[in-house]
Amino acid sequence: MKSIIPLFALLPLALAPLALAKPDYEISLGTLHGQLRFSPEAFAVKPGSSIRLNFENSDEMIHNLILAKGDGKTINRLAESALKLGEKGMEMGLVPKDSSILASIGLVQPGKKASVEFTAPKEIGDYPYVCTFPGHSLTMRGLMKVVADPDSVDLSPVKEVSASTTPRNGVIEVGDDPRVIRVHVAGIDSGRSIAVGLPGGANYLFDAEKLMIRTGWTGGFINVMRDRRGRGGGLCAILGDKFQVGTSEFPLRTGSPDKNPKTRFSGYSRKGNPTFIYEVNGVRIEQTATGHPAKKGLTLGFRADKPKRDLFYLIESKDLLVSTTAGKWHSDKGYVQVPAKEASEFFISIEQK
Repeated sequence: MKSIIPLFALLPLALAPLALAKPDYEISLGTLHGQLRFSPEAFAVKPGSSIRLNFENSDEMIHNLILAKGDGKTINRLAESALKLGEKGMEMGLVPKDSSILASIGLVQPGKKASVEFTAPKEIGDYPYVCTFPGHSLTMRGLMKVVADPDSVDLSPVKEVSASTTPRNGVIEVGDDPRVIRVHVAGIDSGRSIAVGLPGGANYLFDAEKLMIRTGWTGGFINVMRDRRGRGGGLCAILGDKFQVGTSEFPLRTGSPDKNPKTRFSGYSRKGNPTFIYEVNGVRIEQTATGHPAKKGLTLGFRADKPKRDLFYLIESKDLLVSTTAGKWHSDKGYVQVPAKEASEFFISIEQK
């Protein structure tokens, strides 16, 4: 006679949690507060090893993380694809569907943590990781190095040359960090122009008097020889290939696109991606910009502090492609309209056709 085992006797075995295998590597990544940088920006593992990647967002901004196979061009493509997700982007964690992605962590709020487990590629090489939140991908990058002997790899950061010196030929170059310089430029009728050079060869000129980006350019940054010799005050020369972004004076407005706002410029921050701070009709605005070295265009980032009315950003759109992560682009009216409830943080991409 066969013995009958009661069902309740099996339940403890069925409900017992399975022991999770310990990964070969447990990597912890964080952020450098306010600098739009991962910390660390490189780590090394063996081919085919199991990895648990922990990401702690110690910053005050939202971040994500995408690890991919490829190079800088792959990362640029992923960042563009994330921006083009539009309204679905936030739901998808700004992680586009792409065959190059090895692992990803979606949007992590400030002060929060998240993890992902994956297997390292069997092929030895460098595998980049990036934050694809709009405006962050330029500086928030790192490398996973897959090598036979991770302990022998030197992951110490490269020491950078001081950015405070001006070379004898007057040509200011941009290294791994952005450059911000007050300049006088030929053809610009403003004494409060600020040139920003971004790593990779995208640059722009911000007018602190009229709170607008005057022009952008790709390639070389700027030559300050005429201004630096003698007593200064000479005109600096923009290097590279210039392009327009369709802005006129005081392009950001509140309540109505038809009235010049009351404004006040409060300065700028050099930490990470340079941030310009100003007020429009009493609303505090933080503005950033990023660009693509191979394209003529900029992505403008805005953070508005508790606006009570809709925001409008005016753009003369002839020969330009415009998209926005919030609100709507009205091509027939020449402005992006962002409802007040969506204006805490948004991005506008402007490219030449």
